[in-house]
Amino acid sequence: MATPTPTRSDERWFAPIASDNRKLDGAYAVIYALVAAAFSLWYLYTSGFGLVSTETNRGFYLMFTSVLVFLAYPARRGTPKHRPSAIDWLFIAMAVSSITYWMDQYVPYAMFRVSSPNQWDLAMGLVAIVVIMETSRRVLGPVIPAICLIFLAQLYYGPYLPGKLSHDGMDVRRIIEFTYSTQEALFGVITTTFATFVFPFMIFGAFLERSGAGSFFMDLATALTGRWRGGPAKIAVFSSALFGSISGSSVANVVASGVFTIPMMKRIGFKPHHAGAIEAIASTGGQIMPPVMGAGVFILATLTQTDYLSIALMNIIPALLFFGFVAMMVDLEAVRSGLHGLPAEEIPRARDVLRRGWHYFLPLVIVVALLFRGYSPDLCAFWGIVAAIGLSWLKPDTRMGPRRFFRAIVAGAHNNTSAGAAIGSLGIIIGGIVLSGLGLKFSAILIELSGGHLLTTVALVTLISIIIGMGSSTTGSYIILSVVAAPALIHLGVAEVPAHLVVFYAACLSNITPPVCVSAFAGASIAGADPMKTGFAALKFGATLVLVPFSFVYMPELLLQGTPPEIAYVTARYVVGYIALAMGIQKCEFIAGEFAAWRRWLFLVAAAGLLFPLFPGSEWAGAALLAAAWVASVRASRAQAARAA
Repeated sequence: MATPTPTRSDERWFAPIASDNRKLDGAYAVIYALVAAAFSLWYLYTSGFGLVSTETNRGFYLMFTSVLVFLAYPARRGTPKHRPSAIDWLFIAMAVSSITYWMDQYVPYAMFRVSSPNQWDLAMGLVAIVVIMETSRRVLGPVIPAICLIFLAQLYYGPYLPGKLSHDGMDVRRIIEFTYSTQEALFGVITTTFATFVFPFMIFGAFLERSGAGSFFMDLATALTGRWRGGPAKIAVFSSALFGSISGSSVANVVASGVFTIPMMKRIGFKPHHAGAIEAIASTGGQIMPPVMGAGVFILATLTQTDYLSIALMNIIPALLFFGFVAMMVDLEAVRSGLHGLPAEEIPRARDVLRRGWHYFLPLVIVVALLFRGYSPDLCAFWGIVAAIGLSWLKPDTRMGPRRFFRAIVAGAHNNTSAGAAIGSLGIIIGGIVLSGLGLKFSAILIELSGGHLLTTVALVTLISIIIGMGSSTTGSYIILSVVAAPALIHLGVAEVPAHLVVFYAACLSNITPPVCVSAFAGASIAGADPMKTGFAALKFGATLVLVPFSFVYMPELLLQGTPPEIAYVTARYVVGYIALAMGIQKCEFIAGEFAAWRRWLFLVAAAGLLFPLFPGSEWAGAALLAAAWVASVRASRAQAARAA
């Protein structure tokens, strides 16, 4: 499988821009591309060289994001398909004027008008709130704006809220001032983190992919796993781990690698909904795969005041265990269905692939090395981009000249719209929670509902994350839960970073849990499968995402919280436990043979003992049950072979 040569769209300065229900071409594609290029270039400058004011850094991010959204996403289905409408231009004018006003007037406001905003402050604040909620609605649907309205309404109707949620309430002037004029809500820490850290890494991912790394990772995955049984499914797992480590977006990962892996899986015999599910769950794992991980991890590092490198290192073992479990589930599915690998002629030699593209690992090595040296993540992303550009010149067909450079910076800004569209609205939600003190109140209610039991609290957090995640992104779910749920876990004795990781992994779960599971829907659309069946299948293949939040609470050694022998022991325990869990879920062993129902339950009980501290020594009881089930499997396999002979 050779690395593809550039397409015609790669060679064009201004390629068409496609989004939901709209495709920009001609002059409108030029306008979009120029705005996107200015957006990316500004943040390339700030990450590599520039020291700019915080209000400029935050304001430009929201302004550019909103302008791109209004150009590319129509207000409703009946609006023009190939150009922005009059209402789109109106919203663009509103976004530019209200956010420019905030950037220009923030210092005078902070010096002279705190708690006494003038009429222009209030008018522009109201315009900005409407603009930001409309930005989220166009890209993500009505859920996020509806939540914004709920949290703004609870500020006004505070005296009428029940029980512990009740407060004195605020007037409209105070709500608008806090939401718009301060750096606590709309222009708060969420916007800062995305503008400073996340967006430069999105640009880095775009450059790395366009330098040929995406095709290289796919070829390498094919070379290493294509010949195994169920090979294309393992290609999906392996390539998603590689590509996800630089993209950090589950849906982007599904689209980027799924167009290759899903048809291959279907061709060798995987059912369509299984093919879509495997790609969806593997792509979801990209958000927890170092070194880049998902955008939410940058927020996590900021909120916990922990350096990003420490967070990445803590996630190495959980990420490897996760992908190992998915690979086991895929292998067992292939055993059950009698599936084989790809034909030999379709599998490149790993040696040849590495010889052609080994240099694509260097930008990642540079990023990690700079992180270890203590440099900020945005500066690391900048030098990763420089490395990707330089290394692209090692091969004639991947060299990044002016046109490809331009297309890459446009792609980086365009990739930001799906995630960036929610950021301002999430800031509004967080502002509503902070101003009313709702976070601590909700945590108290959560502890009260769980009776103070840690296990029940974690279960409730997981359930709430799935509900909040319906129609939201992983990052959006995590940001909300980090304020209202993580404090409850911390109050019950969980360390701060593990508590936030519990919430983050629970938020990742919402990508694959029906009825709204965006990654599974993306996989189903490529596979031509039923979205609900794909979502439930993805939940089966990624069952460990349900268990991981509990693991972090009771087994912090998985997060490198302990001595090396303790970490090694718990890791080995989880490897064996995941093997037992995979065989129990799939009703199948790695060896051929008839599968008795009683052995399935033996595997599941063994997994429970290995994965949870049910009682002192439960892991040894689980290991003994697993050994007994395995011996029974070997005997059944030998008996079946003897009968066949």
